[in-house]
Formats: sequence, structure tokens, C-alpha cells
Amino acid sequence: MILTLLNLVRQVTPGHANGAMDEPGISPARPEPATASLKGPPAPMLTSPPARASTGALVLDLIRTHPSISRVELADRTGLTAATITHVVRELMTDGLVHETGRVRSKGGSPRRLLELESEVLYAVGVQMERCTTTIVITDFTGRQIAMTGLRGVGQGTPQETLRTLAEHIEALLAHARIPRDRVLGVGLVTHGPQDRARGMILTPQPTAPWREFPLTTTLSDLLHLPVLLENDATAAAIGEQWAGSLDVDTFGVIYMASGVGGGVITDSEVYRGRASNTVEIGHLPIDPAGPECICGSRGCVEAVAGPVSVVQRAMSSDLGDRLELRGIEDETLADFERIARAANRGDDAARALLDESARHLGTAAVALLNLFDLDTVVLAGPAFATAGPLYAARIDQALQRGALARLLRPVGARLSSNVRAAAAVGGALIVLRSPLVRAQPGTASPAVAPAPATTARPVAYRAVALG
Repeated sequence: MILTLLNLVRQVTPGHANGAMDEPGISPARPEPATASLKGPPAPMLTSPPARASTGALVLDLIRTHPSISRVELADRTGLTAATITHVVRELMTDGLVHETGRVRSKGGSPRRLLELESEVLYAVGVQMERCTTTIVITDFTGRQIAMTGLRGVGQGTPQETLRTLAEHIEALLAHARIPRDRVLGVGLVTHGPQDRARGMILTPQPTAPWREFPLTTTLSDLLHLPVLLENDATAAAIGEQWAGSLDVDTFGVIYMASGVGGGVITDSEVYRGRASNTVEIGHLPIDPAGPECICGSRGCVEAVAGPVSVVQRAMSSDLGDRLELRGIEDETLADFERIARAANRGDDAARALLDESARHLGTAAVALLNLFDLDTVVLAGPAFATAGPLYAARIDQALQRGALARLLRPVGARLSSNVRAAAAVGGALIVLRSPLVRAQPGTASPAVAPAPATTARPVAYRAVALG
């Protein structure tokens, strides 16, 4: 089987390896200006290599999100001519990325041949990394989750030692899943914001000062000999949720909660990014001027009054701290928060009251999110919702029924992610699969650089969770 790793992929320039891609704001299937769009009249045949590459990426993503789609449907969805679609699909099939999977009857014509991606042609790694928890997933070319493992978060570790350990676990999971190393396209590294995605850096001293403007993508890329892209965790979760196909809408919001709180928005099937991809920082929306000071410098932000750190701090100042044996250590915030959530689910009134108050504040933020972006659905994702999710979803849904203006036109609501814990990590892998790292360029018959060594890090002993 021929592998299509474009010359762009593995002839990795320093900018590409560092995450500074040709399109630093990567959104699902977004075409370049000279190519097709998802709407509008049919576009002409595109003959330049960049145009063909971008059109190929658009078609690949549509096949990924709509398995068993026909060429006619691709033309309808892209606005491309039938001739262009036929040409692009032929190239994708020649390059071993797409195959025909069957036929379906059509009205008044020949049966339509259906298309699917070659699932095992390429793989991507997604990593969600924050203070309290880290999740690593591997997906095949369709985006299906192949394997997953979890490990401790960043804690007080330095960037260098943390990324070295992370690289070891990535290598170990790839080996456990028996993924051919030369078919691994890259890594999507997902963290909190704000970020400088082009330079692959976090812009705040969180969790500790050395992380501020540390070259994350460069360092991890050097350790793994793979391209690494940086993405915001809430945005990645939105992309992961969109791919899962559990929503019947193409415009929705995400509230992502790990040890902090963030937000993401998909509008007309594309990621809303703003000017520098640091948009929808809903955790830093001030909602209580008399509230506690937030790490961002403001007072009464959503994260400061409703996030897990705030919930645990209030629990520690009551008898819950002793009763639930909470540690009250910042690096253990999510573990303490989960103990509180389990107690609330068992009927502990004090624990339930704490989560109700947190959910009430998040409900206020969710109403603002829906009213600002004209949304009708908010999805709750992130490890903090793994146990407490149903309670939060119910309270936030109540707030939306009262305050979301869209309710006057259509149903509104809050719901849990279909993959609460790992949505962001899966989104990280999808960012790689949807990025300029994959573009159909004729004549590329093999990976453009030699594969990395079979192992670049010490073996790690752990049991990976195989999911498929």
C-alpha cells in the first residue's frame, strides 16, 4: 500500500516541526482561498500543487466525517465540479488513502460508489496535558481511537523532564499498540491557553513559571522525531466532539473543565478562533466583581468561583476536608474534586451544595456563551465532568432554559460529551489528521524522510488501555 506523506510532511522544516504550519489556525476542512469551499457554486478544476493539496485535504476530511459517502455527495458538499471530485478521488485512491466500499442505488442513473478512508495507512497521537492529569491516545487515519493511557499531570515538574517522560510514554503506547513507527504522522499536544500556537508555547506561568514561553512543540518534536502541533484543550475537545458525530448540529459550544475552565465554539462546522486562536476563554469571564482574585489578575472570573480549585478550597474550609480525606494540594485538585463529586452522588448534602453553587456559576457562563455566539447547544467535556457531569449538565440546562435567547426560536440545552475524559486528546490527534501534514500530492510514493529510530526513549512499564 502506498503511503501519502506529502513532501510537506516529512521534509519537515524547522517551522513545521515547531508547530508553525502553513496554516497556523487549523480548522476542520477549511480550504485555502483559491480552492473550494463548503458552500457556493461549483469551483473549476484546480491544477497547482497547493490547490490540489488543499482540495485533497478537504475531501479527505469529508470522507472522514461522513463514511460511505459518494462522489456526488462530495461534489454537493464542497461545491466542486464532478470532474474535479473525480480527479481528486482518483489521486487519493492511487495514493492509498481512500478505497471504494460498496454501491448504493441512485435515482435514474448508475449506482453510486461509496468511499471510505484506508484506516491503517496513517496514525496520529493526541496528548491532553495539564497540571493534574495527562491523557495519551492513538487514532487511525479515520480518527478512530486505537489505544489510550493516562498518567499523572505536570505537577511541579519542569518542562524538560515532563516532556521527556511524555515522549517515553508515547513511544511505549505506540509499541504496545504495534503501530508501525513510519506511519505515525505526528502529535497533537493539547494544553490550556492562552497560547502562541505558531511558536508552540504557553503564554502564562502555569502550572509553574518555567512553563511560560517554553518551546513545547520544538522540544517534544526533537525527542520523538515527529511533527508536533499545539492546540487549546477546549478547542480540541470541540473538534473531538464534532468528529464523534453525536450532535445533529454544526454550531455548538464546549465548556471544558479539568483543573481550570475553558471554552470552545464550532460555527458552521468550523472552529471559531478569533485573531490568535485564544478566543472563548470563558474561564476568565468575570461574573462576580466581589469574588476572589483570579490567576489572570481579574476578580470573580468563572474559573475562580466555579472551577475545581475553588470547590476544593471551600471544601477544605469545612468539615468535608476531613470527612472525605481531601489532600488540599494543588497538584491533587482533580482527585479531591472527584471525591467531592462521588460524595455528592451518594447524597452528601454539603458536597452537593458545593457542586450546585459551582454549576450555577457555570450556568451563567453558558448562557453568556450561547447568547454571544447564537448557539443552542453546549457540550460539557473534560476530566472534571467524568463523575460530576450529570449534576452539572442538569443545572446548566436549567440555566439555559431560563436565559438563552435562542430558546425563543429553537430547543436549547446542555449535554455531556460522548467522550468526557478523552475528548481533548482525541481532538489533538484529529488536528494532526486535518492539518497540512496530510495533503494528497501526486507522485509521493513513500514517506519523505527516513523513519525515526524504533525507539527514542527508555521503555516504560505500564498497562495501556486498548480500545479497539
